Amino acid sequence: MHKYPLAMAMGLLALSPLTLQATELRYASGYPQGSITSDALGVFTERLDEVSGGDLGVQVYELSLLNLRETPSGIRDGMADMGVVLTPYFPADYPHTNMVAEVSMSIELTEGGSSQAGLVYTGAMSEFIFTECGECRDEFAAQNQLFLGSAATPPYSLLCREKVDSLEALEGKNLRTSGAQWARWAESVGANPITMSVNEIYEGLSQGVVDCSVQSTSELSVFNLFEVVDDITVNYPSGTFSGVGSANINLDSWRSLSDEQRRSLLEATAVLSAEFSWGYEKGAVDNERTAEEQGIGLTQPTEAMLQKNREFIREDLKTIASAYEERYGIEQADEKIARFRELLAEWRDRIDGIESGDELAKLYWEHVFSQVDATQYGL
Repeated sequence: MHKYPLAMAMGLLALSPLTLQATELRYASGYPQGSITSDALGVFTERLDEVSGGDLGVQVYELSLLNLRETPSGIRDGMADMGVVLTPYFPADYPHTNMVAEVSMSIELTEGGSSQAGLVYTGAMSEFIFTECGECRDEFAAQNQLFLGSAATPPYSLLCREKVDSLEALEGKNLRTSGAQWARWAESVGANPITMSVNEIYEGLSQGVVDCSVQSTSELSVFNLFEVVDDITVNYPSGTFSGVGSANINLDSWRSLSDEQRRSLLEATAVLSAEFSWGYEKGAVDNERTAEEQGIGLTQPTEAMLQKNREFIREDLKTIASAYEERYGIEQADEKIARFRELLAEWRDRIDGIESGDELAKLYWEHVFSQVDATQYGL
């Protein structure tokens, strides 16, 4: 008379592995398949599966769920659990975050200049937002998001339809810019700043709507710009695009995870920040070599161009602080920018000698991500 309960119990044991399914998060990427970002996301998903023991996974949707402009609202509303958020696209929503991102050209004034600028900026931005900028975290929370790491590009160059090798050649040019600092820089050299999404740059260049795009050479391959660029003014005007939430997550999705799952996700997002930034750094070197092989010119800025640049950057630091105080009511903007630039200097020393994405991930984990308390952060 006991055989049926025993059989039922054994049946339940047999079925139990099928009912214990891993949690899967939906990650919306506004970048195409086969890109540097795509490669970084592949490493991220593998590492998350590894560190969570298969308990937490990510399904990546590349340009199929949300584009870059749709991602913040998509995460907010739960259309995706995670995604890349480019904060400069939404100046009124993320003013504190954008203010420190906007001083990126100032790295030219530091010892070491633009060398590995993206790696330096990623570490500094991640540390600043996680540990020092409560206002930045509040901005994300107001959009029902949580910040889980930064990313940054290599120094910006001019990707052009024709050679730009002097200040005179810049006058009257239509330059696609992706941040207010580059727009002001364009005006300072007599050019016209044009705003357009990264997804529109190829068409803008091919149709002559813009003469040059101000962005990193690593994005030549990301958006297949080799076909529409004839000359590159290298590492000029410089500065990095660093207003990036590389793995912003919906607050409700984060809070639905266990402490262990949140800890695993932080370990994996440290890897994602590193892979994003290291991939772009390596991509810039590879793409410049490819550009040269394809007959695209690589032009170095003249000393007059560089001198004008440094003069602009020094003055613009004052402009940034006052503008954010007046427009967004940010208090003690000068002090916050000064503190952030101290972090940049610290990360310049830390990055020295890093030779791989894996080494970079360990560095970010040691100094930043491991310091975030998964039992408290965002709860």
